[in-house]
Amino acid sequence: MLVFQDDKPGLRLGPPLHGGAIEDAVGVVIAVVNNKGGVGKTTAACNLAHAVGLRGRRVLVVDLDPQANATALLLPHNLDRRYSLYELLAPETKAPSLTKFIYPSKYDGVFCLPNVPETASLEPELILGAPASFLRLRRHLRDYALREFDFVIIDNPPNLGTFVLCALNTADFALVPVKAGSAFSVAGLLKAVRLVNEVRTQSNNDLRVLRLLINQVDKRTLISRSLTEQLFKAFRKDQIFRTSIPGNTAFEQAEAAGATIFRYNPRATGARAFEKLAQELLEIYSGSTIPLGRPHDVQS
Repeated sequence: MLVFQDDKPGLRLGPPLHGGAIEDAVGVVIAVVNNKGGVGKTTAACNLAHAVGLRGRRVLVVDLDPQANATALLLPHNLDRRYSLYELLAPETKAPSLTKFIYPSKYDGVFCLPNVPETASLEPELILGAPASFLRLRRHLRDYALREFDFVIIDNPPNLGTFVLCALNTADFALVPVKAGSAFSVAGLLKAVRLVNEVRTQSNNDLRVLRLLINQVDKRTLISRSLTEQLFKAFRKDQIFRTSIPGNTAFEQAEAAGATIFRYNPRATGARAFEKLAQELLEIYSGSTIPLGRPHDVQS
């Protein structure tokens, strides 16, 4: 049985989580984080972005993982990406023109700030320049992104290291995917919540955990059902998305084809789940069951 306890000071499961509507927001920045790999962060970031884009919102996906999987999923492989996160975070970059760094994706309403593997080489400099360097992404990106997009979704590496700190210092909210059936995923959740608390205390007072997203659910297995039940016992209902994402081979097939689930198989169970998740996010964003927000022409 999993026990949601921690003897280290500073871990609070209640206060940082956001339980109500996101009020008076022009745009909102959401960082998708978990210390554990394989919990579906990139799948969640890209498919949620596409689902929200299909509802007429402008969404920017920032690929903060040097593995660049979100970039590969969202942008055409033959696109000339002269500017990427590497150039944006490089110490010599002072006042970048963000229009150079943001590219229309293959999907309506969705844009991408791409990454490249070379970005990993910036990590030592970011560490040496801390804490000021952890605010570099916020300083370069946040104001522009909030003016131009309804949602900014930051996909992060499978750790709680330097790039995640950059993301959390830029974000309004953290969305934490938890893999149903994985105790290690839950351990990553607890570490992520603790880190959100620390960043909130030290450098980004407005940061909150938005919701936990129960991912890769297989209701046929006892461990998946048990972990889901324990999460709902450990957290309030308004701290967990009502919508869970099923385990579905269609996601793997879609990613192998370089597409979101909506482009690969819009009738798949996983596509319907992300449609519901997008609706739920818009309800939280607007405080209404009817999606509200700034009207935009859908762009591709």
